[in-house]
Amino acid sequence: MLDLSGMRLTRSNLATPISSSGCTGTAAHVLQARIHRAQRRVDRCYCNASQLGELRDWICFEGGSVHPALLLSDNAPSSGCRGIVAGQDISLQDLEAGPLISVPQALQFTSTQALNIIEQHAGSALAAAAAEQLSSSQLTAVALAHELQHEANSSWGPYLQTLPSKPPCPWLLTSPQQIAECIAPYSAARGPAAVAGWAEATAQQRQQMLDASNEAVQLLGPSLGITAELVLQALAHVASRSLTSGSSSGLVPFIDLVNHGAEAMGPMLQLDDNDRLVMTVLPIRNGEAVPLAEGQELLICYQGGYEPPEAFLKFGFVADEWWQQEQQAQQ
Repeated sequence: MLDLSGMRLTRSNLATPISSSGCTGTAAHVLQARIHRAQRRVDRCYCNASQLGELRDWICFEGGSVHPALLLSDNAPSSGCRGIVAGQDISLQDLEAGPLISVPQALQFTSTQALNIIEQHAGSALAAAAAEQLSSSQLTAVALAHELQHEANSSWGPYLQTLPSKPPCPWLLTSPQQIAECIAPYSAARGPAAVAGWAEATAQQRQQMLDASNEAVQLLGPSLGITAELVLQALAHVASRSLTSGSSSGLVPFIDLVNHGAEAMGPMLQLDDNDRLVMTVLPIRNGEAVPLAEGQELLICYQGGYEPPEAFLKFGFVADEWWQQEQQAQQ
């Protein structure tokens, strides 16, 4: 395995809460090193015939890269749901050549990008008011709702079509019975005491998100042609998929399709060969790059020290290590 200790990884935990929505994202790490992709640029822009072909081509056209062996599976090993797997062996040489995924900053759907979209369609005055009155997650959700409403003509189309029709956040559910069904497996596995108050917390979170949606639509709805329901759905995408950096939250195409693994490393911020900031993913465990065998899943760590109810509301699932962290904290 490739030892990355010589690359002088400088990690900075950039995951911080987003005030209004109560959402936190996965941690991103800063790697003060350049990405050496020489002799692989053309290969990495290979037009793959998988479901991710259009998204892959878009990222490559805009200066990013996606390893051609990475495919989308509807039955990923880690979850039985969607995930990114290796369609063929990815060797140590592949990893030495550079990240498996590299997404330019221009393709990261951040609150900065959101303000640009709002200004373009609602004017500079409303954009300035939105920047002052709305949270980062609200801004991102409003712009996302607008782009989803106009997906056919959106420059973000290759990314938008990869978003699930139903985000996993349980607070989108309106029926107490549906919420109870979501909580039931955790109650059966951990005992009723472990999930005490979850149903009430879910209802409370829904109300907070409804309030955030209504606030955003009251300011921008008429100008952008969006409804509170559209913004609520978009807030769920932001909550469950976003990476956060300081006060800014954002969605990162392709990377947000990668599932959670406790022993994996989170996405990294790097400078590419042209000194541009990019978000990257490499399969790294304990500071070493680990080749992927055919069928093996690419994973990243959703860092953040989530408590079980927080993870449930954000992702719709609770990883085993988050339960363990809670148990250790109680001892």
